[in-house]
Amino acid sequence: MEVLKFLVLFIALWATIETRTKSPLLDEDRGLARNKAAECIFGKQIRELGSHWIPDLGVPIGVLYCMKCECIPFQRKRRIVARVQCRNIKNECPEPTCDDPVLLEKSCCKTCPGDNKNETNFVQDIVPQNKIEEEERRINHYAALLTGRSSLDLKNDTSSNDLNKNNVVATGRFTFHKKNLHYSFYISEKAARPRSLHFLDSQGNILEEFTLSHAGGLVNSLYQNATRKVCGIWRRLPRDYRRLLKNEKMYVVLIWGTKDSEFTLSGRLTNYISLASEQFSSLLEPAPGTDSAKMAGSGGMAIVSTSSTPSPSIHIAVAFNGLFTTQESSEVPINVILCLDEKRQILLEENIKVRKPASDLNLIELSSPVSLADLRSLSRGRVLLTVSSVSEPNALRLSGNVITKITCEIFQTTLIGDKDLAGLAWMYLNNQGALIYSIQVDNMEPEQFNAVTLTDTAGKRKAEVLTPYFHSGWANGTEDRLVHKILEPLYNSRLDMRVAVGNGSLHGHLNAKLVADARDAPAPLLLKRENYTLPPSVVGLAWISVDNDCHIHYDISISGLGHERKMELYLEMYPIIAPGAPVLLKHLEDFEGNQVEGSPLEALTKEELDMLDGGVTFIKIKDFNSKAVLLSATITRVKLPVTCRPLYNNNVPLIYDIPVVRPTEDCFFEGKFYKKDSTWVSKNPCQMCFCQDGQTTCDRMTCPDLKCPRNNMTIPGECCPVCGDPEILKSNKKCVFNGMTYSSGSRFHPFLIPIGFDDCTVCTCDPNDLEIKCRRIESNSAKCGKGSVTETPDTQGEDSVQMSTWSFHRKEEVSNAGLIIKEGGCNNQNNLERPYKNGSTYHPHIASLGEYKCVTCKCQNGTSTCARERCEWKNCKMIFDLRKVRSKTNKRSQFSFSDYCCSLKECRKIRHKKKIEERSSHKQ
Repeated sequence: MEVLKFLVLFIALWATIETRTKSPLLDEDRGLARNKAAECIFGKQIRELGSHWIPDLGVPIGVLYCMKCECIPFQRKRRIVARVQCRNIKNECPEPTCDDPVLLEKSCCKTCPGDNKNETNFVQDIVPQNKIEEEERRINHYAALLTGRSSLDLKNDTSSNDLNKNNVVATGRFTFHKKNLHYSFYISEKAARPRSLHFLDSQGNILEEFTLSHAGGLVNSLYQNATRKVCGIWRRLPRDYRRLLKNEKMYVVLIWGTKDSEFTLSGRLTNYISLASEQFSSLLEPAPGTDSAKMAGSGGMAIVSTSSTPSPSIHIAVAFNGLFTTQESSEVPINVILCLDEKRQILLEENIKVRKPASDLNLIELSSPVSLADLRSLSRGRVLLTVSSVSEPNALRLSGNVITKITCEIFQTTLIGDKDLAGLAWMYLNNQGALIYSIQVDNMEPEQFNAVTLTDTAGKRKAEVLTPYFHSGWANGTEDRLVHKILEPLYNSRLDMRVAVGNGSLHGHLNAKLVADARDAPAPLLLKRENYTLPPSVVGLAWISVDNDCHIHYDISISGLGHERKMELYLEMYPIIAPGAPVLLKHLEDFEGNQVEGSPLEALTKEELDMLDGGVTFIKIKDFNSKAVLLSATITRVKLPVTCRPLYNNNVPLIYDIPVVRPTEDCFFEGKFYKKDSTWVSKNPCQMCFCQDGQTTCDRMTCPDLKCPRNNMTIPGECCPVCGDPEILKSNKKCVFNGMTYSSGSRFHPFLIPIGFDDCTVCTCDPNDLEIKCRRIESNSAKCGKGSVTETPDTQGEDSVQMSTWSFHRKEEVSNAGLIIKEGGCNNQNNLERPYKNGSTYHPHIASLGEYKCVTCKCQNGTSTCARERCEWKNCKMIFDLRKVRSKTNKRSQFSFSDYCCSLKECRKIRHKKKIEERSSHKQ
């Protein structure tokens, strides 16, 4: 029982930590970070409000079947926030009715054999996270009119209306699909972009909130800036909130200004039937010349749909308020006029009675036949809608231009062609009805005639022909004089696209997509085949973006791979493209089918943000089973929001915001990365380098004296001149040592980590057997110490010991070399009869230099890995103490820095760093 109590406390604490999101890079007072209120985070899973589950704490604890967790709401001032609550249900188990109850696997309560009823109720109480009800699969449309006369009773209504002196009005469109609510707002031109958005219930409790812009109304969105729309998405609406939406009891509030001087507009989400066929919209504001006092807080919106077959017609639904006098209470007539904006030519005029006027919202609808010319003017943004009071038309009047529908929407397709042609296209309609398009064709030859044809698939009718100009495979353009007949198939995803390029062509099918998260990026990426065994029809389109909370969002569409293949989506990130560059792999999602969108639960790390912003990042799709890469693209158009960049003050980064550099032990030198403890020859063949804890250390070699004053030459790629016949020297017969090749007869000093080139040893490439042979010399007795021999022509080659790059020496005897190798042992290059046992450790032994204790090697499963001992202060202190003793006693006894695994340069650096640390500690 005590264990269960402990687990309850542990789970509660763990859930609290997990629910707390990552601290934003900017403080919360700046209003740029947001916490999701309507869901709980448990481990790496997202749970919606009201859901229940059995906690799985992973290894080593596992699933706790006697615990029940739920995501519950609690009130924090006016905001409803979710939190995890877990409890022990052991005491809730019913008493078994038999004498010998059993505890079944994956159960908490004991049951009688053959009786599972005790567990059923709880299992049914768990809400599956991936289940989407049939009602949620259907697309439902809602709209809201946001004015100062909303029925929502807020505490700051009076003050906010006083601040709304320009009588700002807004309208919104909402699309609910698969538990997600997409929102789109269009606001009066006299207002800046709002600061934030709140979703509320009828009591004014905040259900969810979103930050819409930075200081000054800026937003990092090409589409939103071009259309003046506000776009976004509320993902994973909880079940209770979905019920509020369905019953039209959910409200939205747009907020402007600062906390001390803000004003708001609010409105209720309403399900209008005409939204399903909406093609045009209109935001109705108080018309010029009206009574500003009587029209304060009033406004309206229009939902417009048209049809060109069998005869042209128009349908208008208008929601409005503020057009009634205090005496008008029932059957009040309202005048609706549709006219050409520049000529005031009336296209339609009709009086409609409102049965019972309301102060917050009224709805009128009308339908009328029109001409094709009227539809053409409508599609080009040249029509004005006016709604006015019949009793006081000059004082009480709303008007606004009819524009393309307010919903944030783009249209996209992948393009598949012959002759290995592939591409993509995406487009959108601006408020004036112009078609803004971008087309990319890969492997396109320059100076080719091209044309783009859009065809309605319903009647195979040609709807539009574009003639773009391609430059470097891209065509960006605007079609101002768009025909009306293209709108209906465009909005309903019935347009085929064909791009004629030279003697070939590409084709695709345009699909409507709502703008949010990833699809709010400046442009999509073309995913091209990396595996050319795939057919040319395999191509992909990817949208990538990063939000204010530094989460990456992706939306991928693929053609030509079918619907059943399982694939993996991931990022491959490099600081720079160079040989040996370290790579960071970030798994995004495993998926099946031709489309996937989402966002990882964890925000991007500073290292990942730095690579995404200043490095080179690829997005790749590979087959889940074979791991073969199928498609890839280079990410080039991702803009990081200011919240994901370090703060600056007078162009100087703040200390706590300096990006954290990824700790790495690799070295970058001469345009290439090298692994820790590796050695290499630089572009100068006389310079050898090694990588030590991310720092490159290089040493230059002084060539040994030659014994042939004449008849010598320097071979290209080698450092020292060689004695011998030039024809023989040019042969391919060479020795290999430390990754370098040496010509027959060449002499050099060996390179040892960390001391560099050992000038007290000379190695020779033996011309007879092409083996490296080394011996100690006494060219400088003060430097090389006792035990050295003076190299002379008579002694050269005598008693020399064969030496390979790493000649290993060990003490233990081996009885059966073949058996040791089979058991995972490692070869001994000096003595093949004495291999190293699997798992054994040893110091390498370099012939004529002795055991090299600064390096320890381990044999593991047939492979030897070696690591150098670090140079530490205790070793350096011994060196400095010995040097002091030697200078005081005037003794000339020599010692080698390599015996202490340190060089003099390293020790001086460590001593300098230690002095700085001591000074800092004294100051504190």
